[in-house]
Amino acid sequence: MSEEYIAIGIIFGWLVLTVSIGMVASRRGFRRYSSVESWFVAGRSLGLIVLWLSLGANIYSAYTFLGLPGLAAREGVRVWGITLYGMLSFLIGFLIVPVLWSQAKKYNWLTIADAFEGLYNSKLLGAFVAVTGSLWCIPYIQLQIQGIGYIIEVAAYGHVDPLSAKLIAFTLIAVFTVIGGLMSVAFINMLQGAIMLVSIWVIGVLAPIVAFGGVDKLFSILGDYVLHQPRGGVFRLTFSTEDILWLVSLITIAPLAFWLWPNRIQNVFGARDIKTVKRNIMLVGLYQISQIPVILVGLTAIALYAVGSLQVPVYRKPESDYAFMLVTCKLFPPWIVGIVGAGALAASISTAAAILHVVGALFSRNAYQRIFRPKASGRELVLLARAFTSIIAVVSLILAIYAPGVLIYLLLVGYAGIVQFFPAYVLRVWRRILTKYGALVGMSTGMITVAIVKSILGRPFGLYEGFWGLLVNIPLALLVSYIERRVRVGEKY
Repeated sequence: MSEEYIAIGIIFGWLVLTVSIGMVASRRGFRRYSSVESWFVAGRSLGLIVLWLSLGANIYSAYTFLGLPGLAAREGVRVWGITLYGMLSFLIGFLIVPVLWSQAKKYNWLTIADAFEGLYNSKLLGAFVAVTGSLWCIPYIQLQIQGIGYIIEVAAYGHVDPLSAKLIAFTLIAVFTVIGGLMSVAFINMLQGAIMLVSIWVIGVLAPIVAFGGVDKLFSILGDYVLHQPRGGVFRLTFSTEDILWLVSLITIAPLAFWLWPNRIQNVFGARDIKTVKRNIMLVGLYQISQIPVILVGLTAIALYAVGSLQVPVYRKPESDYAFMLVTCKLFPPWIVGIVGAGALAASISTAAAILHVVGALFSRNAYQRIFRPKASGRELVLLARAFTSIIAVVSLILAIYAPGVLIYLLLVGYAGIVQFFPAYVLRVWRRILTKYGALVGMSTGMITVAIVKSILGRPFGLYEGFWGLLVNIPLALLVSYIERRVRVGEKY
């Protein structure tokens, strides 16, 4: 059997197996719980192991397998900024996530938009969070689709059209998500999280050893490469001034958004109890440590290119995002390529499934029901969620095909938008500082600022886009809240 058939057979065999198991889990969940609660938060029944592996696969997706090694291969030291903000995210998560879960359980919140609606007693604010949260998820979904295409293209040793691979793989997961709901998403993610961990550590540890005999020789080659890299190469082993400004702004801002992604917090809402939530915040951190071997694979890729063993120019984009799979194909036999490809594809698909599921839930429950049809039935909400999920999937697929971007930076654009929710949440929970219109003005102007900085200004002074958004968001939110309170006092007297 030819190499591409071995690898592709393993990849799609694993996909069919996990989807089948997820469908069975979904049907059992529907028999046990009411349809809406089952579809949205799995009946709040997820235990420690299922939630841990599910969250891991949900969070660590194509950006881990493809984006991180791609950034390491192309830009070198800058990749540690991504790892550092993730580490800080778990410290913040331990403070805010248990509080969010407790409130969700008490007030029957099913989505992150429910939380904002409840905190501010405003359907309008809940609908705003639902719609904007869904829109900022599109770059994240696009990232997964592109990643799926790269995985299939390389695992098939160049014999499969990447466009066809994207269409087939993402259609499968979109259909699965529409039918299944969170119960099936959680169970498929559990399986994906397990194979992802194994793949990351096996390839990450072995790649530098198989290629060069050890990490020390790897860095010796990289030191020479920095001095003699191709024209246009930006690989560095030390931080420049611009790198430091970007790093500081990134690790200050991005961790604030980590647990406010709609798909992540809704996955947490499915937890069985508060102990499960707290233990998972600590356990999921193990996946963060797994970014280290992934980065080593990216460095191995650029070193292989430096010595002439790898012909693909991974020092430039978009070729750099192929680094993990290229190294695997270069150093290991096809059956290992198939297993690793299954893990990489699983990471992309599981995250895409979770995001697609939650944007449907946000739109149907917090925009459609709250604003247009308060008496909508549970069946109607589920059907509308499925329809909206399909629309978002198609939009993301079109963008992945016609407007592809570098995987890591697609992720960070999404973070820059989602982090604009953070002040409105924290400053309401803590002493109820913000008012409804203060929060609305702050979030909307912050998101507009992010869009302008990203598309027009090009990241002034090298600072992260999310920083500029919060710089506008917080002062305006406080000012409008102050004015709103003064107006209310004046009306009272």
